[in-house]
Amino acid sequence: MAGSRLSVLLLISGCLQVCDLQPDLLVRRFRYVGLQKTWSEAQTYCRETFKDLATIQNLNNNTEAQQAGGRSQFWIGLFNGTWRWSQEEERDSNPSTWFKNWNTGEPGSGSCVSINKAGMWFAKDCSALNAFVCFSAETGQHVLVDQQKSWLDAQAHCRSQHTDLSSIRSLVENAQVSAVLPAQTQMNIGSLFGNLLGGSFSTSTSTSPTSAWIGLHRSLWAWSDGSGAAFRQFGLVQSNGRDDCVLMDSSSSTWFWRPCTEYHPFLCNTDVRPMMMRTVKVRMSSASADLGDPVVQNLVLEQLKKRIEDEEGREVRLNWRMQPDGQVFRREEDTAPPPVCQQEDACGTV
Repeated sequence: MAGSRLSVLLLISGCLQVCDLQPDLLVRRFRYVGLQKTWSEAQTYCRETFKDLATIQNLNNNTEAQQAGGRSQFWIGLFNGTWRWSQEEERDSNPSTWFKNWNTGEPGSGSCVSINKAGMWFAKDCSALNAFVCFSAETGQHVLVDQQKSWLDAQAHCRSQHTDLSSIRSLVENAQVSAVLPAQTQMNIGSLFGNLLGGSFSTSTSTSPTSAWIGLHRSLWAWSDGSGAAFRQFGLVQSNGRDDCVLMDSSSSTWFWRPCTEYHPFLCNTDVRPMMMRTVKVRMSSASADLGDPVVQNLVLEQLKKRIEDEEGREVRLNWRMQPDGQVFRREEDTAPPPVCQQEDACGTV
């Protein structure tokens, strides 16, 4: 076959629609699932059945998601970010298996973690000023830096002067890090002034740090598939509670944070391969078979499919295009002009 043209005997011609699968191109599509599941259950279902919970990258995506969801509220893939250690941000591990030593009631709403002398962990606002503990890979030691810095500034300091903020993966490491914090020495102002002036005071003060940043932190929001998409469409009115998973309300196309344990339908991502369509003119002889017979037409399609795939090295789908008179082929000696093979609808995706 030369190009896309077949020529056996110039007696009968027809139009062949060729749909070429694009193996190197994937297109993201949304799939709505009407089952009632928690956010975590929905994530598992999407990962097993499709790709992942839906990531919405821009306003057009948001409109597509709204249309896919119909009239409902459904989970999307955005959630309050997972915990990570600064020194191992690219490490692929499961935070649920990590060593943790949260104080009672923690973690709260904060996204950065400090440790106290007793080895207990606290989630705090990352902009709060605190001393911090760096780890030096060169010496294998944890180093207390008694400077008041935000978590990000502390991270930058540790990375420039040592290796990184300290990570804690075991009870032993927890004890090593908490050990660098000084024992609390207090000056009892009441006793001092009581002795000097005969008064009675109860105020005391401490000059050493009571806690220090460590490397554990979480992003404010993250996508289930790890995408860095920054687009957000939160509604103006949100609940006051600490809700870590996100619903889309298709009636308004806005998002709301909700408890991850609630049951809702959900939207999944899936990757599909698009197909590009081309239409070619086919000429062949009708001397040996009745090309008006659908069975014969299907046999010819199979032969053409194999030949095109062998020559072009990729999968295709073939269909005959009907002529205006309802026939596939037209005799070229007829007075009517030969068919003009024009491209019609796209082939879709698989």
